Amino acid sequence: MKRYSKQAAGDAQRSCGGLLALLFLLIGLLPPVIAGAARAEDAPAASQGNVPAPANTDTDAVGKSWTLERMIEELKRSNPQLQQAQQAYIAAKFQAPQVDVLPAPQFSLLEQANTGGPFDFNRNSGFFAYPTFTQPFLWPGKQHLAGEIAKAQAEVVGRQYDGLLIQLVSQLKLSFYQLKALQDQLRFMDQDLQRLEQIKDVSKVRYANNAAAYVDFLNAQVAASSLENDRFALTKQIQQQVEQINNLLGRASQTPLDIAEADSSSPSLPSMPLKDLIELAQKTNPLIAGGESQIQAADKSVQLAHKAFWPDFSVSVGAYTDPSLVRLDRSRMYSVGVGFSLPTWGFRKEKAGLGQAQAVLEEAKAGQTSNLQQVDMTVANAYHGLETSLQQVKFTRERLLPEAQMAYRLALTGYGNNGGTAFSDLLTAQSSLHDTELDLIQAENAAVQAYISLAAVIGKDPAAAQ
Repeated sequence: MKRYSKQAAGDAQRSCGGLLALLFLLIGLLPPVIAGAARAEDAPAASQGNVPAPANTDTDAVGKSWTLERMIEELKRSNPQLQQAQQAYIAAKFQAPQVDVLPAPQFSLLEQANTGGPFDFNRNSGFFAYPTFTQPFLWPGKQHLAGEIAKAQAEVVGRQYDGLLIQLVSQLKLSFYQLKALQDQLRFMDQDLQRLEQIKDVSKVRYANNAAAYVDFLNAQVAASSLENDRFALTKQIQQQVEQINNLLGRASQTPLDIAEADSSSPSLPSMPLKDLIELAQKTNPLIAGGESQIQAADKSVQLAHKAFWPDFSVSVGAYTDPSLVRLDRSRMYSVGVGFSLPTWGFRKEKAGLGQAQAVLEEAKAGQTSNLQQVDMTVANAYHGLETSLQQVKFTRERLLPEAQMAYRLALTGYGNNGGTAFSDLLTAQSSLHDTELDLIQAENAAVQAYISLAAVIGKDPAAAQ
């Protein structure tokens, strides 16, 4: 009998040592395995999203003309604000796999020695080993709802990314066409300066022939100098516009920027009536889409709050080894248990959570109504602004500009022919022509900006939606 006891004690020592070695092995290997599995499963999910991955930045920034299309591609690739929003969307999409899974299992090992200390592995010491495995479970439906909420909230972030992309592209277009308008103003200002030089030459000739006073020449000189001063201010505005475009493209502000010739055609009113444009915007605007996702997330949160009144539970499986037993088939005893995580007393926490979720849902619905009204008014304002700008372009181009050009030609001809026109009338005609040319450029630019604003609030080009 003594021989059997020593053999059982030896078996217990080897059994306990094996269990401890297995426990340490699991602790050492489990984190790398889990991390590798997460990378293998979740990384492809991120690459399947709607957000393109960042690409290499453009290296030929200097020495080539930039078209608007190329600028837009560069903005999508290099703008840091857009990249930040992109990574926020990707990070939000990783939230759903973290919540739509079973809670982490638990493993415990309890060792008890009848004689000696807890680490006394003497052959004569009797050991009891208690390994236990526990798996928590959420009440049916909670896990799936948590995943749906995380997905909906990620889509809210995604629509914010879409809205920022449309905003930055629209800002780039506005800056691009504003720069072109300033360059056109500079070109017309050079032409106007040539007209003033022509007036100076005529007045100088007439003064030499004693047909005009020297003050006419001085007045022409003053007008030319004033125009050169305006030209300097306009050049600074062009420089500031270039710096703003470089900033949008994620480049240094002082990087040289050569703009290619843009399409000179004026925009036109969309063929769709205003009512249809408003309905289209309320379907395609990222703000509206994000509001719908916010309502969906809030509605799922209410459902999850209802399920909070039901208990979560866990299932555990355990065993223990008694080394004093001789027969191996009796050396282990097993146990199975079920535990419950009950709601709070009186459901006070659960009732408050339900009330909070319902309030958030009503807030999301009210916010979506406000978004719809905001989009409605913004589309209408942009549409009416486009109408007004196009009417101003038509009136200035077809009536004011021809009249101003004719008045200047008649005044210059009359002044040059023996002073048939007063010099003050000639300067007035020149100034009117200058102002009319600038008014036409500004009206055309206002029409382009109104069209860009209309496309931005709709979420797409109205011409492409027809």
